[in-house]
Amino acid sequence: MSVPTSLGQIRSSLLSQLQAEIHCLGRPALVALGNTDYPVLYAPRPDGTRVAIVAMRLLDRWWFIAGDRNPIPVDSPASVAHLLIEDAKRDVRELFSRRPRPRGSRMAAAAA
Repeated sequence: MSVPTSLGQIRSSLLSQLQAEIHCLGRPALVALGNTDYPVLYAPRPDGTRVAIVAMRLLDRWWFIAGDRNPIPVDSPASVAHLLIEDAKRDVRELFSRRPRPRGSRMAAAAA
């Protein structure tokens, strides 16, 4: 595995590690914009809603920023995963399950 060199690669690597830990806990997680300089990880919160998580470098340290929480150090992705999704509801919809549906005049065209 190559060593990440750009800030975007470092961010993506950190979020991928966190995503793997969340998956190990049996929860869904999705990295969006993974090949850009500003990837975002989406994961379920304990109340069933989704939270966006980013990795940022602040004062010579890397941190996970998750919604309205205080920054969390990236030192241990496993403990961060537990902190972010502990007691998460088991009935959280899959991240891809919500799709737009035709409405109004488009409904007749979709039915045909």
